[in-house]
Amino acid sequence: MAEPQAERPRLCVFPDLSRPQSAADIETWCQPHRKIFGEFSSSSFGDFQTVFDQPQEYIMELTFNQAAKGVNKEFTVNIMDTCERCDGKGNEPGTKVQHCHYCGGSGMETINTGPFVMRSTCRRCGGRGSIVVTPCVVCRGVGQAKQKKRVMIPVPAGVEDGQTVRMPVGKREIFITFRVQKSPVFRRDGADIHSDLFISIAQALLGGTARAQGLYETINVMIPPGTQTDQKIRMGGKGIPRINSYGYGDHYIHIKIRVPKRLTSRQQNLILSYAEDETDVEGTVNGVTLTTSGKRSTGN
Repeated sequence: MAEPQAERPRLCVFPDLSRPQSAADIETWCQPHRKIFGEFSSSSFGDFQTVFDQPQEYIMELTFNQAAKGVNKEFTVNIMDTCERCDGKGNEPGTKVQHCHYCGGSGMETINTGPFVMRSTCRRCGGRGSIVVTPCVVCRGVGQAKQKKRVMIPVPAGVEDGQTVRMPVGKREIFITFRVQKSPVFRRDGADIHSDLFISIAQALLGGTARAQGLYETINVMIPPGTQTDQKIRMGGKGIPRINSYGYGDHYIHIKIRVPKRLTSRQQNLILSYAEDETDVEGTVNGVTLTTSGKRSTGN
């Protein structure tokens, strides 16, 4: 059965007030305009159709890794869809509907407004062309019913917080907006990710290797000699897939030098020996003094 069509806006046609108007003429003229402004309606079906056609919106929570890598996530929705009991017909199964004599089954009625003829959705059947005598006990004759459905949502890799996707569910569509949780390790900038890596003073001075947590696997990072704090090391193609193009973003590792709070006696002596040879110090170093010869020496 054809679903009722949304009524199209019509131009207002005013009566010719220069000639006498009967009460019937005035009423005939008023009826279509009442319907246009929503003041007249004898059908309960037309108003529901607009509500059912509006896509429903849902919020889905994702972890940082789920958003970055993609995931198939099961989701429960309550959606207005075709009534399963009456298959959207509106009448109780096993019963019949009556032919609408008001519009002759066409779903449209003709209204004469003097010299003009106007056609509008039938006020009796709401455009169905038939009248439900015994409404469905589930949908109450509307043909639509709220249904709880579990659907599998394919979350694409690389979605960002606040992005919305459209997905068909049954004969309807829903909008799903993603809310992505922050990561304790990674910071995101588009398809690029950033993280911190703590290294020792010896590694910063002499170079070496360090292990960093990557998005997909553990990464062995080469530390060049003389690495400075907050220096960035770029790991190409180790970021998030670009959702609107090809390839992956990069992983930028920010170096943080961990300074020990306590030193052994041997470590302290070695550092003091190193401090004696420093020439670019602004200020002083505890445990190191200047001699008359201009050289630094320990105070021991």
